[in-house]
Amino acid sequence: MPKTDFHADLIKTTKNVLGEFLALPENPKPERTGGYFFVLSVRPIKKPILLTEIGECPRHMLGTFDICQEKAWRLAENLSQGHTTSWLSRDLEKRKYGGAIISPIDSELPDYSRGKIGSFSGLVEHGDEAVVLVTWLFMGWINMTAIDEIAAISNNSLVYPLIEKCKNIKVF
Repeated sequence: MPKTDFHADLIKTTKNVLGEFLALPENPKPERTGGYFFVLSVRPIKKPILLTEIGECPRHMLGTFDICQEKAWRLAENLSQGHTTSWLSRDLEKRKYGGAIISPIDSELPDYSRGKIGSFSGLVEHGDEAVVLVTWLFMGWINMTAIDEIAAISNNSLVYPLIEKCKNIKVF
């Protein structure tokens, strides 16, 4: 892996992207200022590689700690059905939300970037998904074609303003 400190780079990138999301005029819940971020690698085996709070998740939202993990594990279980986002198995009645995505397993991207599921929980669902998509874009783990496909599935109108807003930030 070419990164000298993978976890630090990933956390810093996510914090930067979250900061830009919170400043978006399109952000429907500006009072939500953080959440939990979970990364699950599915290559070569399913293995959690990061779980942390990004921003500030208030006490009354501590349930998002479990939700961010559930989304990622659910997506991992549905990969054999071709799922690329937890929106494809979303079921609000059962508290199964969108907000987890996977970097392509078979792609021309570097090997270390493939098969990484990212999940964020603490914002609105589209915000959770947008933060992970844009983080993956900056990390080089996903391209615009995959973002377009995932954003179309969830009808995510927040991801493109966030990409535009993040163009001028320094990631690392």
